[in-house]
Amino acid sequence: MSHQFKYKHISPTLLELYWPPKIAPSTLKEMTSLKATVQQLWQEDLLDVIMGYHCLSLRFKAPFQLNDIINKLEEIAETSAEGASKHSGKRWLIPVWYSGKDLNMVAEHTGLSADQIINLHKKHPYLLYFYGFMPGFMYLGGLDERLFAPRKTQPDPLIEKGAVAIGGKQTGIYPMDSPGGWNVIGKTPVQLFNIKKDPPLQPQPGDEIKFEAISKEDFHTISTQIAEKNYQIRYENT
Repeated sequence: MSHQFKYKHISPTLLELYWPPKIAPSTLKEMTSLKATVQQLWQEDLLDVIMGYHCLSLRFKAPFQLNDIINKLEEIAETSAEGASKHSGKRWLIPVWYSGKDLNMVAEHTGLSADQIINLHKKHPYLLYFYGFMPGFMYLGGLDERLFAPRKTQPDPLIEKGAVAIGGKQTGIYPMDSPGGWNVIGKTPVQLFNIKKDPPLQPQPGDEIKFEAISKEDFHTISTQIAEKNYQIRYENT
């Protein structure tokens, strides 16, 4: 495999690497592998590394020599690309009570019944591409195109923590109470973002998210277990 990225020298301390502008699992694997290598290589020099769907931003603590960085990236990119094909991760199993306030709205838009929407939404795992919008908000790829539904023209002033929603071609989970324009189809009782934990987020880019339908009673049972600190998010190695 050969790397595909290009770059822009944004500022004396910021370098951005770009891949072809599409949502692709192969790009995600190459980016996560390169990110891990870069963080290990320049851990003392980097302030932050931020991922998008096809952009990796490297923010250094001090101005850098562009040629030196690019030459090193070219050198390690091939190895990272090879490592990407061997990437293994986790599949996180997220319980969802599919009772969202916008479920009927999505049904009207897609022409599907509520049961068909639920079955399609939980059928396949989703790839976690990156976090954005707010701390802990997952951008998940792999939504069945029959579930594509446009964002609301007038965002809701409040979407509850744990809401599972569809926005355009994507699906995701609101990690905290927030305004939002995505269509809420369900809610999970699990807390995916916890600032008191280290790390505060367990699923990492490159991992998979698999939704599992639960009943209202299950939702409350799991909520009680979480309150009693007697619940762990389940996962499988992939």
